Amino acid sequence: MSNIPVTPDRTPPDLEAEEVAAKHDIPVDEARARVKEGGHERSAVDGAAEAGKDDAPDDNAGR
Repeated sequence: MSNIPVTPDRTPPDLEAEEVAAKHDIPVDEARARVKEGGHERSAVDGAAEAGKDDAPDDNAGR
């Protein structure tokens, strides 16, 4: 038995995507896509995450 947490579909968590999601306040699915686009080059991933955040609709608009 391992102490590595697994998701309901039995895959290990994507720690890199979770880190990007937390850093840029974006959903993990979107962060996973940004990591896939930018590879493991941190500056490319960060740039893609910020660019994607600007494109996303603001949930707090009009409040």
